[in-house]
Amino acid sequence: MKRSIPLICFSLLQSILPISLAHEIGPETYGKGSELTLCKPYRHEKFITVKQTKLTEKFPGVKKFIIDEDWRTQGLDSSEFPLSVPLIIDHPISGTTIGVFDRNYNKTFRVASFFGRSEIKIMEQSIAQGRLGGRTATGTNDVMSLAILTDKGEYLVINGCDGVFPVNQKVAKTLANYPKSRGKAFIMISSLGSTGLRINQIGKKTIQAWKTVYKNWDSNSDSINKEVLLKSQKLNTKSKPELTEIESPDGPR
Repeated sequence: MKRSIPLICFSLLQSILPISLAHEIGPETYGKGSELTLCKPYRHEKFITVKQTKLTEKFPGVKKFIIDEDWRTQGLDSSEFPLSVPLIIDHPISGTTIGVFDRNYNKTFRVASFFGRSEIKIMEQSIAQGRLGGRTATGTNDVMSLAILTDKGEYLVINGCDGVFPVNQKVAKTLANYPKSRGKAFIMISSLGSTGLRINQIGKKTIQAWKTVYKNWDSNSDSINKEVLLKSQKLNTKSKPELTEIESPDGPR
């Protein structure tokens, strides 16, 4: 079902924070009611079941990376992952997916991102310069919104939670055919407490990798499938717990 995308115009603002010397643009809402967000209705539920992701599409020549450590060595900002090339990620809990890592930083901030077939993850960190020239993360800002440019002279704003954004058919198609602006590629992100969407450059090879990551995207096999447990049942009862299936971004499953 097609939904209108209301556009809210704001005056251009400049933030007083060091990261935001560029102009910021007020957010545009993507959808109504059942927005693409992970905070609702899951955040306040006691139990959630999530089906593991599986790849039904074939990706010949793409390297497979097996997650066998925790966030200390294989986190989103880990140096173990090659940047701007498609990778098949075999995760011991969430399943198997394909995606591409991208990283952008200056002396004050770093934006680390993973554009996966089912989910997009973005982390914005504040950085301190060490005396010997190294960089140390001193804090993390919660990225709440992501804006991506379409090839129709508009942009989509996806509302997420804790830097995680679900992918649907429209998002996958947009990323697979992502246009460049003035020879460069940009997205916009908005963190908690910021004044709007802030522009962030993406590597040219990352944009090329999106064509592989999101090719032939299918909502039945590539969407995140979650069920919320409404009524808890005692373990010694024979009755099955009551589950309700949550509508995916592309409609009921």
